Amino acid sequence: MQGLQSHPHLCEDCQSRAVAAQQQAEAEREGQEQERLCQEAEEQAAGQKAGGWLSRFRT
Repeated sequence: MQGLQSHPHLCEDCQSRAVAAQQQAEAEREGQEQERLCQEAEEQAAGQKAGGWLSRFRT
């Protein structure tokens, strides 16, 4: 396992836990990045809708 080599000073059980925690943190960061990108896309789409020529007639 690649992660075990990155923690040679830990016992095997602690290495496994450290690798699992590292993988979970990476997955959470990726999820947060995806959520941020989706939110930005929604905001951009909402901005485009509100700025259209028909918006003048909605008020």
